[in-house]
Amino acid sequence: MAVALRFEGLTLIPSDFNAALDAFILSRQVKNLSSTSVNWYRERLGRFAQFCQQRGETPSNFRRETVMAFLYFRLQRATPQTVNGDLRAIKTFARWLIREGFRNDDPTQGIEKLKEPVHYPRTLSDEQIAALVNTIAKHAHTFSGLRDLTFVCLLLDTGLRLNEALNLKLSDIDLSQGFVRVIGKGNKERFVPVGESVKVLLQRYLMRRLQVNNAGDWLFITTVATRWSKRGAQKSVLLWSKRAKIEGVRVSPHSLRFTFVRRWLKSGGDSIVLQRILGHSTPVMTAYYARLFATDLKDAHKRHSPIDALAPTLKLPRQRIK
Repeated sequence: MAVALRFEGLTLIPSDFNAALDAFILSRQVKNLSSTSVNWYRERLGRFAQFCQQRGETPSNFRRETVMAFLYFRLQRATPQTVNGDLRAIKTFARWLIREGFRNDDPTQGIEKLKEPVHYPRTLSDEQIAALVNTIAKHAHTFSGLRDLTFVCLLLDTGLRLNEALNLKLSDIDLSQGFVRVIGKGNKERFVPVGESVKVLLQRYLMRRLQVNNAGDWLFITTVATRWSKRGAQKSVLLWSKRAKIEGVRVSPHSLRFTFVRRWLKSGGDSIVLQRILGHSTPVMTAYYARLFATDLKDAHKRHSPIDALAPTLKLPRQRIK
């Protein structure tokens, strides 16, 4: 007979998968995870729960073999990266079950993530950046054209994530100091600097935005004063890239973020500053970016090498030994 347990004022039975998942999701919300992260857990664990229920297993007794079978099942339908996300969600759920007293063992212990193929993100060349921006700029006399131009240049200049840019409010823009206030993953606040050109664009867009009635507080809006959607922004960026006849790279808000990273590293930008601008809590991701764009780093080092710059005044060997 299952023993009822208490969680956040709720009485739960460990054999009830739906109730356990509801409580787990509540625990993520209590941790102030974004709605995107909460839905990420809900979607993945919902599939896993259904898989377990078909085998007659519950949160308190699902087995390691079931986890492995689920991962194999998912691998037939999704990429290794996606399956590793499923595993990460299940591991988090299992640890939570142990902490809350729903079970004593961790059925995910020792299950290692799948090896993921390295995908080098395609970024825009300087010529493609110019083509994209100049194509949109030709339509900056319209509200949507000026909005799209401001949006694209902001992402190229700051590396903001799509959600971060669309979540910006008027109060987050400080043109006098040249910063935008960003709420990133985990509701962490950071202040990201913008260049002079983007400051001018933001100022012009804000002035034009005043002409839209009942526009509300969101920075990026539609022509009918509603909040600009994620889908709408993605569609607009892709449309402009087609008009600019950009080939070899699928232009998206994400590729604009990677383009910012590549240009920053190529110009010799500091990796610690980059970490803070991008909103990463550890240097792991910036180190990953550095490996991806190693060729660009090599070119930057070639331009900035102190020894090469001083070589004419140094008494060093000029030729390699053959």
